[in-house]
Amino acid sequence: MMKRPILFLLFALTVSCTPVLERGAWEKDTYDALSALLADKSCRGGYAVFDCDNTTVIHDVTHTMILYQIENLRFASAPDHLFLDGLGDNVDFPLEGLGISAREMGQSLADEYFSLMNEMNDSLFKDFRARFIAFIEAVDESYDYGTLCLWEPSLATGFNEEDLKSLGRESLSYWLSQGRAWDEEWASPDGRYSFTVHKGLVLTPEMKNLYRSLSRSGITPYVCSASPEWLVELFFSEFASDLNVPAEHIFGLRFVNNPDGSWAYDETAIQPFKEGKVACIDKNIAPMHGGSAPLLVAGDSNGDVAMLTAYPDMKIGLIIDWGRTGEIGTLAAKADGRYFSQKFPKDSLREP
Repeated sequence: MMKRPILFLLFALTVSCTPVLERGAWEKDTYDALSALLADKSCRGGYAVFDCDNTTVIHDVTHTMILYQIENLRFASAPDHLFLDGLGDNVDFPLEGLGISAREMGQSLADEYFSLMNEMNDSLFKDFRARFIAFIEAVDESYDYGTLCLWEPSLATGFNEEDLKSLGRESLSYWLSQGRAWDEEWASPDGRYSFTVHKGLVLTPEMKNLYRSLSRSGITPYVCSASPEWLVELFFSEFASDLNVPAEHIFGLRFVNNPDGSWAYDETAIQPFKEGKVACIDKNIAPMHGGSAPLLVAGDSNGDVAMLTAYPDMKIGLIIDWGRTGEIGTLAAKADGRYFSQKFPKDSLREP
């Protein structure tokens, strides 16, 4: 007489333990594919690899920290080095889009910075902001990606490890507290420089739910980012701790602090940008899962294409589509049953 209630209870418990992905703003095909992955019991014990910036979180933890430094004039000894640390010795050729060298641009920014530290001037401040973004864009266009990934953290030259983490904590706290992501125009008063900057950091309910659902289904999430590892770890440990991604599951750029306060790549570590993301997965993550390939890889840019295309056994390549061109744009449009794109339009953003 008791068998049927017991069987019904066991069935109910089984159903209740099945991870359910909330629909939210997911596009139908993407939602269906992710839901099928979560329901597939053969996937238990597998793993997923996420990019951080503009994938896990809307906008970029490194770039928003630089914006925070610029707006609050929070540089240590970087101005003394003309903001050139990380660029090596090749700083005297004309930069793309500027027509002047990195040394000349760095000197002009240092001069403005020290003037602003002595006396705040609104016009000079607006010029400093716009010129700094022009410098970032020019470095991006004029140097290789690996140099850019080293140069950006080197803007924190002069901070010791404790002070650097304090700065990162301030930046993350400020931008996440805004509860939104938005664009803002930074223009110099003379009209020479004008750029759109991307402000705010948003961890959407959809992404939070996906991380949690993967974990509940027995699929372990990892993060493989071209942002500094210490900053990504700080984000997950103090601001996204409910995603339960421990530090040992987070991989980013690793640096060593030189005696002069500048930063250099840690030559003992794999640096996970572009093809380095594949090397990071193969050597750091896959061995923890018997050498198997990731079930899901999520990214948003051409820097993620290598890890999105390296694994024939990958079940889902999830592309957060920001309308980028190049190989990532081709993948986003592929829709071949393995690659799925997801747009998070700004009017759908809401405070998590």
